Amino acid sequence: MDNNLAKLFDLNGRSAIVTGGLGLLGSEYVKTLARAGAAVSVFDIADKINPTLDELVKQGYGLDVYKVDITDKKQVLEAVEKTVAKSGIPTILINNAGLGTIPNGSAADNGPFEEYPEKAWDALLDSHLKGMFFVSQAVIWQMKKSGIGGSIINISSTYGVVSPDQSIYEFRRRKGENYYKPVAYTVAKAGVLGFTRWLAEYAGPKIRVNTLVPGGVETPDLDPDFQSEYEKRTIAGRMADKGDYNGAILFLASDASAYMTGASLIIDGGWTAL
Repeated sequence: MDNNLAKLFDLNGRSAIVTGGLGLLGSEYVKTLARAGAAVSVFDIADKINPTLDELVKQGYGLDVYKVDITDKKQVLEAVEKTVAKSGIPTILINNAGLGTIPNGSAADNGPFEEYPEKAWDALLDSHLKGMFFVSQAVIWQMKKSGIGGSIINISSTYGVVSPDQSIYEFRRRKGENYYKPVAYTVAKAGVLGFTRWLAEYAGPKIRVNTLVPGGVETPDLDPDFQSEYEKRTIAGRMADKGDYNGAILFLASDASAYMTGASLIIDGGWTAL
């Protein structure tokens, strides 16, 4: 690769924060940034490092994990201060954390809209939007105080761009479940798109803010009926591999996307094109 081209993707000397960095995709984002040279701080409500990140640590990459409830502003501010002290002012932020459903919730949490509980609505919107709000506030304050720029990447979903196709969950209802993809998930992920556009205008030009819109990811425990129905809805004919978004993350985090802000990068195998 041409040296000038390689430099566009070089993250050496940069400090990054990834929320929800212990999850399936979050850990891939952490791995991508670390291997490109960034010192990465993981903010996650869990505190058990997974095999992907454990391997990074063994290989000597810069990585710190902070147990943080991002819906608690005090915890966020403390974690950002620790990041600054250890790795320097963050110039990359990936707002990735957010619930799909409430852990150990009730059947109503995925039931019909008419019965959808307030606690589920609040939990999903808080985890995606309030958390993104708090972390972005703290990081942008640091960026502006120092006069440096940076890149913020907010993670949405195809279900934030288009409505969920509830018919692909029909197999669950045939089995007796009263299941629907929750309304709060779509509302939260759609909110991410608006948050990105607003923040890009406010924080620019030094701070760039973009949205990555991923599609569904294949996992070992995925129900084969769901996978089959989902894949029929894509042009690519498959669900994403967990590493399919890493190139986009590196692009958005690096100088390769220097003229891109307030935009949405959709990578969904063609789901939203149909």
